[in-house]
Amino acid sequence: MIKNKSQEAEVSFTQASDEKTVYEAGFHIVPTVAESKVGEVVERVRAAVEKLGGAIIGEGFPQKVQFAFIIERAVAGKREKYSEGYFGWMKFEAPAAAAKQLEVVLLADRDVLRSIIVRASLEEVAAPKEIFSSNALAGEVIQPKPVVADADAAPVAVSEEELNKTIDSLTA
Repeated sequence: MIKNKSQEAEVSFTQASDEKTVYEAGFHIVPTVAESKVGEVVERVRAAVEKLGGAIIGEGFPQKVQFAFIIERAVAGKREKYSEGYFGWMKFEAPAAAAKQLEVVLLADRDVLRSIIVRASLEEVAAPKEIFSSNALAGEVIQPKPVVADADAAPVAVSEEELNKTIDSLTA
């Protein structure tokens, strides 16, 4: 059976909408949310992603940041102005329709100041700067220890021959 071009376009659109794509959502949480309650906002976002058929593959728990400029929004006929807030991100895999619905959910949440959802790639999932345990929602964050060179250690002299041998062994 031969299909016309409009039928082919319709079929390809429905196939594309059923396929899952990797997205990243970045969001600012208003600073009026108590630090102990930020985890509840994150949990609402996480629950919305999962309810819409998405699977979370990475996230950065919100940290308080200073904005480069004042962000304003109108709420109940008044202008709210913010110079700081909590910034977090979440990477997830979901159908395209779910990403659009999540955008609507984030816009409706009064605790979310602003958000953005972009298409990402699975390879871009980077190791988090902080390691979060199941206690992260309770505010407990485990910080990795930074690697610091010993400032008092004398530099080690390496001959050119040793350097060449090392390079040859690494490239062989």
